[in-house]
Amino acid sequence: MYQIFKDQLEKSKLIISGVKRNQRLGRDAGVEESVMQKMEEDCKRLEAISAEIDKLQEELRKKSDEAHVALNTLKSRTQTVKKAIKSKYDQTWWNKFGIPDRR
Repeated sequence: MYQIFKDQLEKSKLIISGVKRNQRLGRDAGVEESVMQKMEEDCKRLEAISAEIDKLQEELRKKSDEAHVALNTLKSRTQTVKKAIKSKYDQTWWNKFGIPDRR
C-alpha cells in the first residue's frame, strides 16, 4: 500500500473512532452520522482499491521479469547470428543480411 494511502487511512480512522466515542460532541459540532458512514465506506473502498493496486503491481513485476528474459534471449540469438554472418562474409555483404554494422 502506498504510504500516502496508509497515512490518510490512519488519520481518517482516528477521526472516525474519536467522533464515535464522542457522538454528542460531534453532533454539536455539526458532524452528521451519514457523513461518518460515508467516511467509513470511503476507507473500505480505498483499502480495497489499494489491495487491487498491490496485486496488479505484483503481476506487472512478473510480466516485466518475463519480458526481460525474452529480451535477453532475443539479444543473445541476434548476436549469435550476427557473429556467424560476420565471420563468414566480408563487411560489404553484411548489409544484405540486415547487419548495418561497420568495423
